[in-house]
Amino acid sequence: MLRRCVRPCPALVALGLLVGCGSEPTAPVLRHPALGDIHRVSLSGTPSAVAISRAGVVYVSRPEGVSIARADLPSTSFTAMIPAGGIPTQVRFSPDGETAYVGSVWPAAVTFIDVSTSEPFDTVAMPEPVWTIGLSPDGLRVYALTYRGVYVVDAVTRGVIASIPATSTGTGLTGVAFHPSAPRMYVCARDAGTVAVIDTHADTVVTTYSVSGGRLENVAVATDGSELYATDIERGALVIWNLASGSPTYQEIVLGSGAADDAFDVAVTPDNAQLYVSAPADGTVYILDRARHTLLGSIMTDGSPSYIAFNADGTVAVIPNGSGWVHFIR
Repeated sequence: MLRRCVRPCPALVALGLLVGCGSEPTAPVLRHPALGDIHRVSLSGTPSAVAISRAGVVYVSRPEGVSIARADLPSTSFTAMIPAGGIPTQVRFSPDGETAYVGSVWPAAVTFIDVSTSEPFDTVAMPEPVWTIGLSPDGLRVYALTYRGVYVVDAVTRGVIASIPATSTGTGLTGVAFHPSAPRMYVCARDAGTVAVIDTHADTVVTTYSVSGGRLENVAVATDGSELYATDIERGALVIWNLASGSPTYQEIVLGSGAADDAFDVAVTPDNAQLYVSAPADGTVYILDRARHTLLGSIMTDGSPSYIAFNADGTVAVIPNGSGWVHFIR
């Protein structure tokens, strides 16, 4: 039988999805940055949030620049400034990387961006300023977090289809993450020091984790769903819950000086091996062994590091710094 040999797609090769003659695509080998190259790139407009598509497109929000800066890995140069539709807070990519979603505090909205053209193509108005946004793992729902609850946007019809009130979630919603396999979303109510666990099928809160005296800014979930992580911005600590047991008991790890603003964002490397935690007050990003909960090292960024994102295979981390630059860590 004659076999037809298909030429590998460059985009798949770039992602590590190597396709041979008559073979199926193979999953990329997941890693974490080796810290062999730490490169700083100047960027004005108080760079803050960051997202990276599976194809390596990097979007960084510029609240004072009212725009989104774009770079295309492996390049570290920002080549486009995309109108954000308002003062941007958070940015997310659809699973296929074709659409980006940007939340804004003023005007209160979620803006849809065509990544291929770097142009906004729709805006969904919100009743309140959007502090951050989350995107469901299947890419079908955008969750807009505000001071008084969550608004659910259908990513296809681009309309608000549901809401989850602050009476269930708490107020001042700043962080959001999703379980990798269960229909669960985790939402921080910063000033209450709580994380609401939401059933995304029913849009209802099923349980709440709390930290006495804490102010929880951001959350992340281990890629195997075993643990939940939150940053306590009040006490400069990382909070850890065991999701497998479901116990409300938590472990708290103080980072750096333990001062306020010493734990802002937390991100899990794609290989599930490490945790990165940004500490704006110390100008540092701390790296922990995820399984052992021990400190492995730190990256001195100067300035004020904010959000953290990894590329698809985990070999690159991108960390905006509110002092006017972005770190690319390989």
